[in-house]
Amino acid sequence: MKINLLSGIILVAIIFLATSCDLINDEGVGGSQSPIGEVGNTFSVSSIPGLSGVSVEVTALSGGKSTVTYTANISNQTYLNMIKSMESISVTGSTVQRESTYRITSEGMESVYPEGSLTLVKYNAKVGDIYTLKRGTITMEREVTAVSSDDDFFWGGMMIKTIDVKETGRNIPGLSYILFRFNHKFGLVNVIAYFEDGSHTGALIYSDSNN
Repeated sequence: MKINLLSGIILVAIIFLATSCDLINDEGVGGSQSPIGEVGNTFSVSSIPGLSGVSVEVTALSGGKSTVTYTANISNQTYLNMIKSMESISVTGSTVQRESTYRITSEGMESVYPEGSLTLVKYNAKVGDIYTLKRGTITMEREVTAVSSDDDFFWGGMMIKTIDVKETGRNIPGLSYILFRFNHKFGLVNVIAYFEDGSHTGALIYSDSNN
């Protein structure tokens, strides 16, 4: 199951974002750019089995779109061979790297793909909200499954409110779905990958900058 864990985590585990006070006019989340996506902002990730040297940083910002670069070291050749075939992944020796594009604003976050943007979260979301995007032969879907009314999630030494978003449609063998947890101030705070064999694993995310 570690193979599935690495696939899911490297592809989607850590989502981040942008800067300035300009309004983003698009069909997505709207709002002003968040400091979370400023160039140079970095993110800490709790321990993930099978990975070392995990680094996540905003490396570019243009037109309201932030480029986030993920880097990790993987020593197992089987894992490396699998990851080499995955979208937008580069492998040099045991070092795996991926760049992804996002918008992060005061109102939420969205992924930016060649086919269009797909909302990750809106901070005013309601349970049952669904966001979809067709990519090739698959349709990615993100559904809001829970919205806290109380501080009930332990993170960073405190209890916080969260919004849970369930994502399907990644088309990763062995992966059932991914659960993202967001907070209106801290952004993405938790990612859990759920596998077809009933197991799951995840990580806590900590941004150096906040909304």
